[in-house]
Amino acid sequence: MIQTQETEKKFEKHLVSEYFRLGSIDKVIKDHKFSLPISFAGYHRILNKYKVVKSAGPNSKLSESLLILNLVANYKTSLSKIIQNHVPRSIRVSSNTIHRILHNVRLGLTRRQGTALLITKKNHPYEILIGQDISLIDPMLGKSGDYSLPMGHSKLGEDPRTSIIRVLQQEVYTDHVINGCFKSSIVPKHLKPVMFIDIADIKVSVYHLELTDRYTFSSFKLKNLSFSPISNFNSLTLRPGVSEIVSNYQKINKEGIKDTKYIYSDLNNRILAFAKLPTK
Repeated sequence: MIQTQETEKKFEKHLVSEYFRLGSIDKVIKDHKFSLPISFAGYHRILNKYKVVKSAGPNSKLSESLLILNLVANYKTSLSKIIQNHVPRSIRVSSNTIHRILHNVRLGLTRRQGTALLITKKNHPYEILIGQDISLIDPMLGKSGDYSLPMGHSKLGEDPRTSIIRVLQQEVYTDHVINGCFKSSIVPKHLKPVMFIDIADIKVSVYHLELTDRYTFSSFKLKNLSFSPISNFNSLTLRPGVSEIVSNYQKINKEGIKDTKYIYSDLNNRILAFAKLPTK
């Protein structure tokens, strides 16, 4: 009986881990060639049991879209040429998706929501948690991963605390969720964003979260998670939007600004200023 319970618990943890690794139940089922002995409804019940805040937004990776948009801004040429000459074949986001995002950026529209976290230790406001985005790593390309704050898609109109917990579970404390020891209490109630930033067609709400406890960080999306002094950020290759978030956070702290700021990413500004954008 004990062995049966242990086997069941091990299987449940495996399912939760696979969900975080692949991002959706559908992808897990397909990755295992429909051989998992559990239904979709049963899978949802297990995720609820482990208090997993389920993914939000499109199935396409945010990092893939930002990579292509950054190429458009850098090379200042058409999307078709970018895809043909510069985009790795491993990238799966569709050209239609990129066309739609570019069209929205041109019009100054945001169609999706996101959440980014400025995580610091108590009494160390200028050391921020960052990690390397490993979602685009391709051994053939030798790419080590751009540095990023924990961030991800959010659902329109949802409780900000839910959005924050989702990012923490997926990009900071994944192992804690799998092992059933994640503490949602680390997120204060009624936390207000310190700024909003448009990155591509995503309106990202940025929150500052101060940690008092020590945790072991873990994620399938970000590796080498650690606190880094802001002074080191200039020497790092950063995901679009991160530099602007950090520099504005520093300014807000030094000047004691209390009002929530609304800024635009350098990526958006470069696309608007230089790129020739085909529309559909």
